[in-house]
Amino acid sequence: MDLKDKAIVFWQKFSTLKDKLMDIDSLTDDEADEILQKLDAYLKEYSEGVDFVLSDLNEQGRDINFTALGDENFFEDVIALVENCPIMDFWSCSAFSKAQGKHCSIEYENIRLQSKDLFFLPMESEEINDKIGLKIAGKGLIKNDNTLTAAYLLCEKMIGEYNSTTLIDYFDIEKLPTAYEKEGFLPLDYLPDFTEWKIEKTEKQ
Repeated sequence: MDLKDKAIVFWQKFSTLKDKLMDIDSLTDDEADEILQKLDAYLKEYSEGVDFVLSDLNEQGRDINFTALGDENFFEDVIALVENCPIMDFWSCSAFSKAQGKHCSIEYENIRLQSKDLFFLPMESEEINDKIGLKIAGKGLIKNDNTLTAAYLLCEKMIGEYNSTTLIDYFDIEKLPTAYEKEGFLPLDYLPDFTEWKIEKTEKQ
């Protein structure tokens, strides 16, 4: 089966769960776990690289967001799933973790980072003009794997899963240099605007 056919099969199976998923807040913990496990199994039958997040219930119903967890190899799977979503009362679906813009924070492995405390150095290459490199810096920022991951997840939260995966080619962190402004570092809260500018610039080339 091609992706479209596989997506249609998934949505057919989803339709058998959608009413209970809509009312999942009223289910017992065991009932909720069972229905979520079924949904996860159906999704993994469609694609091993796609995960989901259910929104809170609101006046419009619920949204189910599909994510490839930043793995570009499964982006087509996410896109096909959303493109073939049927019309369902009180249900919508969306692709990829959404950009939350400026003034974000994140906690990861006991590390808390806030965009207002950090700076970024954008790096562009003439050879790869549709990608950027990012160096994140902050006062007292300790360079290790957990801090590096936390900084990347913060940037992903700010500009979204799709843009962070397809746009960022190089990523690193460091302690904020004394002459950071002269070196070209900008407040991290400018990153969403810079990303939008870079994408528009690339599309015009």
